[in-house]
Amino acid sequence: MTQTNDPHATTDTTPKLQIRGLGCSYRSRGRRLQAVADLDLDLGRGEFVAVVGPSGCGKSTLLKVIAGLAPRTAGELRLDGRTLPDGVPPEVGMVFQNDALLPWRSVEENIAFPLSVAGTPREQREARVAELVTLVGLDGFGHYYPRQLSGGMRKRVALARTLAYDPDLYLMDEPFGPLDAQTRIRIGAEFLSIWEQVGKSVLFVTHDVEEAIALADRVVVMTHGPGRIHSEHRITLPRPRNFEEVRFTEEFRDIHQRIWHDLTRAAPLDGAAHGGSPTR
Repeated sequence: MTQTNDPHATTDTTPKLQIRGLGCSYRSRGRRLQAVADLDLDLGRGEFVAVVGPSGCGKSTLLKVIAGLAPRTAGELRLDGRTLPDGVPPEVGMVFQNDALLPWRSVEENIAFPLSVAGTPREQREARVAELVTLVGLDGFGHYYPRQLSGGMRKRVALARTLAYDPDLYLMDEPFGPLDAQTRIRIGAEFLSIWEQVGKSVLFVTHDVEEAIALADRVVVMTHGPGRIHSEHRITLPRPRNFEEVRFTEEFRDIHQRIWHDLTRAAPLDGAAHGGSPTR
Protein backbone atom coordinates (compact mmCIF):
# COMPACT_ATOMS: atom_id res chain seq x y z
CA MET A 1 0.00 0.00 0.00
CA THR A 2 1.03 3.60 -0.45
CA GLN A 3 1.96 5.76 2.47
CA THR A 4 -0.72 7.70 4.31
CA ASN A 5 0.45 11.11 3.07
CA ASP A 6 0.26 10.00 -0.57
CA PRO A 7 -2.41 12.09 -2.37
CA HIS A 8 -3.00 9.19 -4.78
CA ALA A 9 -3.83 6.62 -2.10
CA THR A 10 -7.11 4.72 -2.54
CA THR A 11 -9.28 2.50 -0.36
CA ASP A 12 -8.64 -0.48 -2.66
CA THR A 13 -6.10 -2.65 -0.85
CA THR A 14 -5.31 -4.86 -3.88
CA PRO A 15 -1.78 -3.99 -5.08
CA LYS A 16 -1.54 -2.63 -8.59
CA LEU A 17 1.28 -5.08 -9.29
CA GLN A 18 2.12 -8.28 -7.42
CA ILE A 19 5.33 -10.20 -8.09
CA ARG A 20 5.77 -13.59 -6.45
CA GLY A 21 8.80 -15.87 -6.74
CA LEU A 22 9.93 -14.24 -9.97
CA GLY A 23 12.84 -15.85 -11.77
CA CYS A 24 14.54 -15.11 -15.07
CA SER A 25 17.47 -17.04 -16.51
CA TYR A 26 19.00 -17.45 -19.94
CA ARG A 27 21.90 -19.11 -21.73
CA SER A 28 25.03 -17.15 -22.61
CA ARG A 29 28.20 -18.66 -24.07
CA GLY A 30 27.03 -22.14 -23.19
CA ARG A 31 26.20 -21.30 -19.57
CA ARG A 32 22.86 -20.83 -17.85
CA LEU A 33 22.85 -17.46 -16.09
CA GLN A 34 20.32 -16.54 -13.43
CA ALA A 35 19.47 -12.83 -13.66
CA VAL A 36 16.61 -12.69 -11.12
CA ALA A 37 15.62 -15.31 -8.54
CA ASP A 38 12.83 -15.69 -5.95
CA LEU A 39 11.87 -12.03 -6.19
CA ASP A 40 8.76 -10.82 -4.37
CA LEU A 41 7.47 -7.26 -4.66
CA ASP A 42 4.18 -5.36 -4.44
CA LEU A 43 3.46 -1.99 -6.03
CA GLY A 44 0.49 -0.06 -4.70
CA ARG A 45 -2.07 1.89 -6.68
CA GLY A 46 -0.67 5.31 -7.47
CA GLU A 47 2.58 4.38 -5.73
CA PHE A 48 6.01 5.41 -6.98
CA VAL A 49 8.63 2.74 -6.24
CA ALA A 50 12.28 3.25 -7.17
CA VAL A 51 14.63 0.28 -7.57
CA VAL A 52 18.35 0.64 -6.87
CA GLY A 53 21.13 -1.91 -6.70
CA PRO A 54 24.64 -2.77 -7.90
CA SER A 55 25.34 -3.17 -11.60
CA GLY A 56 24.41 -6.65 -12.74
CA CYS A 57 21.70 -7.15 -10.13
CA GLY A 58 18.87 -7.59 -12.63
CA LYS A 59 17.07 -4.23 -12.27
CA SER A 60 16.50 -3.76 -15.99
CA THR A 61 15.74 -7.46 -16.42
CA LEU A 62 12.98 -7.11 -13.83
CA LEU A 63 11.32 -4.36 -15.88
CA LYS A 64 11.71 -6.28 -19.12
CA VAL A 65 10.05 -9.36 -17.64
CA ILE A 66 7.08 -7.30 -16.39
CA ALA A 67 6.80 -5.61 -19.79
CA GLY A 68 6.84 -8.96 -21.58
CA LEU A 69 10.13 -8.20 -23.31
CA ALA A 70 11.99 -11.02 -21.56
CA PRO A 71 10.58 -14.42 -20.58
CA ARG A 72 10.17 -15.33 -16.94
CA THR A 73 11.35 -18.80 -15.98
CA ALA A 74 9.61 -18.91 -12.60
CA GLY A 75 7.04 -17.09 -10.52
CA GLU A 76 3.87 -15.13 -11.11
CA LEU A 77 2.92 -11.58 -12.07
CA ARG A 78 -0.46 -10.07 -11.25
CA LEU A 79 -1.85 -6.71 -12.38
CA ASP A 80 -4.98 -5.56 -10.53
CA GLY A 81 -5.26 -9.10 -9.17
CA ARG A 82 -5.24 -10.68 -12.64
CA THR A 83 -2.41 -12.98 -13.73
CA LEU A 84 -0.41 -11.40 -16.53
CA PRO A 85 -0.08 -13.72 -19.53
CA ASP A 86 3.13 -14.11 -21.48
CA GLY A 87 3.78 -11.36 -24.00
CA VAL A 88 3.48 -7.57 -23.89
CA PRO A 89 0.56 -6.47 -21.67
CA PRO A 90 -1.39 -3.51 -23.12
CA GLU A 91 -1.82 -1.95 -19.67
CA VAL A 92 1.91 -1.45 -19.21
CA GLY A 93 4.02 1.34 -20.69
CA MET A 94 7.82 1.44 -20.64
CA VAL A 95 10.17 4.41 -20.88
CA PHE A 96 13.69 3.34 -21.87
CA GLN A 97 17.05 4.96 -21.23
CA ASN A 98 17.13 5.62 -24.95
CA ASP A 99 14.24 7.91 -25.90
CA ALA A 100 13.47 5.70 -28.97
CA LEU A 101 11.78 8.51 -30.89
CA LEU A 102 10.95 8.06 -34.57
CA PRO A 103 13.41 10.42 -36.31
CA TRP A 104 11.20 10.96 -39.35
CA ARG A 105 8.28 12.15 -37.22
CA SER A 106 7.88 15.57 -35.62
CA VAL A 107 7.36 16.11 -31.90
CA GLU A 108 3.58 16.15 -32.37
CA GLU A 109 3.66 13.10 -34.63
CA ASN A 110 5.78 11.13 -32.16
CA ILE A 111 3.39 11.95 -29.34
CA ALA A 112 0.38 11.14 -31.51
CA PHE A 113 1.74 7.75 -32.60
CA PRO A 114 0.13 5.60 -29.84
CA LEU A 115 -3.15 7.49 -30.30
CA SER A 116 -3.08 6.75 -34.04
CA VAL A 117 -2.42 3.06 -33.36
CA ALA A 118 -5.37 3.04 -30.95
CA GLY A 119 -7.64 4.54 -33.62
CA THR A 120 -8.37 7.76 -31.73
CA PRO A 121 -10.39 10.15 -33.94
CA ARG A 122 -8.34 12.96 -35.46
CA GLU A 123 -9.92 15.85 -33.53
CA GLN A 124 -9.51 14.08 -30.18
CA ARG A 125 -5.99 13.10 -31.10
CA GLU A 126 -4.96 16.64 -31.99
CA ALA A 127 -6.51 18.03 -28.82
CA ARG A 128 -4.74 15.47 -26.64
CA VAL A 129 -1.39 16.08 -28.34
CA ALA A 130 -1.72 19.84 -27.84
CA GLU A 131 -2.51 19.25 -24.15
CA LEU A 132 0.53 17.00 -23.72
CA VAL A 133 2.89 19.35 -25.56
CA THR A 134 1.94 22.04 -23.05
CA LEU A 135 2.13 19.66 -20.10
CA VAL A 136 5.75 18.71 -20.81
CA GLY A 137 6.78 22.28 -21.60
CA LEU A 138 7.30 21.99 -25.36
CA ASP A 139 4.98 24.73 -26.63
CA GLY A 140 6.37 26.08 -29.90
CA PHE A 141 8.33 22.92 -30.67
CA GLY A 142 5.53 20.72 -31.99
CA HIS A 143 6.82 20.77 -35.57
CA TYR A 144 10.47 20.16 -34.67
CA TYR A 145 12.13 16.82 -35.38
CA PRO A 146 14.17 14.83 -32.83
CA ARG A 147 17.48 15.86 -34.43
CA GLN A 148 16.60 19.49 -33.71
CA LEU A 149 16.03 18.93 -29.99
CA SER A 150 18.30 18.76 -26.97
CA GLY A 151 18.56 15.55 -24.95
CA GLY A 152 16.27 16.93 -22.27
CA MET A 153 13.64 17.95 -24.81
CA ARG A 154 13.71 14.49 -26.40
CA LYS A 155 13.09 13.00 -22.96
CA ARG A 156 10.04 15.22 -22.62
CA VAL A 157 8.72 13.98 -25.97
CA ALA A 158 9.24 10.36 -24.91
CA LEU A 159 7.40 11.03 -21.66
CA ALA A 160 4.54 12.77 -23.47
CA ARG A 161 4.24 9.82 -25.86
CA THR A 162 3.92 7.44 -22.91
CA LEU A 163 1.34 9.73 -21.30
CA ALA A 164 -0.61 9.68 -24.57
CA TYR A 165 -0.62 5.89 -24.41
CA ASP A 166 -2.02 6.27 -20.87
CA PRO A 167 -0.90 2.93 -19.40
CA ASP A 168 -2.04 1.76 -15.97
CA LEU A 169 1.56 1.03 -14.96
CA TYR A 170 4.70 2.96 -15.90
CA LEU A 171 8.01 1.07 -16.09
CA MET A 172 10.98 3.44 -16.33
CA ASP A 173 14.51 2.17 -16.96
CA GLU A 174 16.96 4.95 -16.02
CA PRO A 175 15.06 7.38 -18.26
CA PHE A 176 17.22 10.37 -17.24
CA GLY A 177 20.53 8.48 -17.17
CA PRO A 178 22.10 9.89 -20.38
CA LEU A 179 21.46 13.51 -19.38
CA ASP A 180 24.00 15.86 -17.82
CA ALA A 181 23.56 16.54 -14.09
CA GLN A 182 21.85 19.93 -14.43
CA THR A 183 19.40 18.74 -17.11
CA ARG A 184 18.73 15.57 -15.14
CA ILE A 185 17.66 17.57 -12.09
CA ARG A 186 15.46 19.87 -14.17
CA ILE A 187 13.76 17.01 -16.04
CA GLY A 188 13.38 15.06 -12.81
CA ALA A 189 11.61 18.00 -11.21
CA GLU A 190 9.29 18.36 -14.20
CA PHE A 191 8.53 14.64 -14.25
CA LEU A 192 7.77 14.66 -10.51
CA SER A 193 5.33 17.53 -11.02
CA ILE A 194 3.62 15.68 -13.89
CA TRP A 195 3.41 12.42 -11.92
CA GLU A 196 1.83 14.20 -8.96
CA GLN A 197 -0.92 15.28 -11.39
CA VAL A 198 -1.57 11.95 -13.15
CA GLY A 199 -1.05 9.69 -10.11
CA LYS A 200 -0.21 6.46 -11.95
CA SER A 201 1.77 3.56 -10.49
CA VAL A 202 5.47 3.76 -11.37
CA LEU A 203 8.34 1.28 -11.08
CA PHE A 204 11.49 3.32 -11.66
CA VAL A 205 15.01 1.87 -12.06
CA THR A 206 17.95 4.15 -11.33
CA HIS A 207 21.59 4.11 -10.20
CA ASP A 208 21.13 7.52 -8.56
CA VAL A 209 20.13 7.12 -4.91
CA GLU A 210 19.35 10.83 -4.52
CA GLU A 211 17.05 10.69 -7.54
CA ALA A 212 15.31 7.62 -6.12
CA ILE A 213 14.65 9.29 -2.74
CA ALA A 214 13.51 12.59 -4.26
CA LEU A 215 10.97 10.88 -6.53
CA ALA A 216 9.69 7.79 -4.75
CA ASP A 217 7.25 6.73 -2.07
CA ARG A 218 9.44 3.69 -1.48
CA VAL A 219 12.98 2.70 -2.46
CA VAL A 220 13.77 -0.98 -3.00
CA VAL A 221 17.37 -2.22 -2.80
CA MET A 222 18.28 -5.31 -4.83
CA THR A 223 21.13 -7.72 -4.15
CA HIS A 224 23.90 -8.51 -6.58
CA GLY A 225 22.82 -10.98 -9.28
CA PRO A 226 20.88 -13.13 -9.20
CA GLY A 227 18.71 -10.22 -8.12
CA ARG A 228 16.50 -10.47 -5.07
CA ILE A 229 14.97 -7.83 -2.83
CA HIS A 230 17.49 -6.97 -0.11
CA SER A 231 15.54 -4.24 1.70
CA GLU A 232 12.83 -1.60 1.34
CA HIS A 233 12.78 1.99 2.59
CA ARG A 234 9.58 3.98 3.02
CA ILE A 235 10.09 7.62 2.00
CA THR A 236 8.03 9.80 4.34
CA LEU A 237 9.04 13.15 2.85
CA PRO A 238 5.80 15.11 2.34
CA ARG A 239 4.24 15.73 -1.05
CA PRO A 240 4.21 17.78 -3.16
CA ARG A 241 8.01 17.76 -3.11
CA ASN A 242 10.53 20.24 -4.36
CA PHE A 243 12.85 17.92 -6.29
CA GLU A 244 15.89 20.14 -5.68
CA GLU A 245 15.38 21.53 -2.18
CA VAL A 246 14.28 18.27 -0.54
CA ARG A 247 17.85 16.95 -0.93
CA PHE A 248 19.16 19.39 1.67
CA THR A 249 16.89 18.28 4.52
CA GLU A 250 18.13 16.24 7.47
CA GLU A 251 15.48 13.56 6.85
CA PHE A 252 16.71 13.15 3.27
CA ARG A 253 20.30 12.72 4.45
CA ASP A 254 19.26 10.11 7.01
CA ILE A 255 17.37 8.07 4.39
CA HIS A 256 20.27 8.41 1.98
CA GLN A 257 22.69 7.05 4.58
CA ARG A 258 20.49 4.03 5.35
CA ILE A 259 20.09 3.13 1.68
CA TRP A 260 23.82 3.45 1.00
CA HIS A 261 24.48 1.19 3.97
CA ASP A 262 22.19 -1.45 2.47
CA LEU A 263 23.75 -1.06 -0.97
CA THR A 264 27.20 -1.84 0.41
CA ARG A 265 25.78 -4.93 2.08
CA ALA A 266 23.92 -6.00 -1.08
CA ALA A 267 27.01 -5.90 -3.30
CA PRO A 268 30.00 -8.27 -2.95
CA LEU A 269 33.16 -6.52 -1.78
CA ASP A 270 35.17 -7.81 -4.74
CA GLY A 271 32.48 -6.84 -7.26
CA ALA A 272 32.32 -10.38 -8.57
CA ALA A 273 29.03 -11.72 -9.84
CA HIS A 274 27.75 -14.87 -8.18
CA GLY A 275 26.06 -16.59 -11.10
CA GLY A 276 24.10 -13.50 -12.12
CA SER A 277 23.71 -11.76 -15.43
CA PRO A 278 26.69 -9.83 -16.79
CA THR A 279 24.27 -7.08 -17.79
CA ARG A 280 21.64 -5.20 -15.85
